[in-house]
Amino acid sequence: MKKILFAAAAVGTAASLVLLYMKKRHQGENLLDNAKDTIRESAKTMRNYMRKAKTETDGMYSNAMG
Repeated sequence: MKKILFAAAAVGTAASLVLLYMKKRHQGENLLDNAKDTIRESAKTMRNYMRKAKTETDGMYSNAMG
């Protein structure tokens, strides 16, 4: 009887560890996805800013040259 109880406890522990691992792994994937989205968004913002700055400097240079 003791062996059956120990085996059941071991199986239950293993199952709970697998579930915990899967949950943590899913949370990690969500964090990575959020980080990727944030990086893409900031890169887009910087590209737009640089494009706008280039346009403004080109206009200043053109006005300065006559």
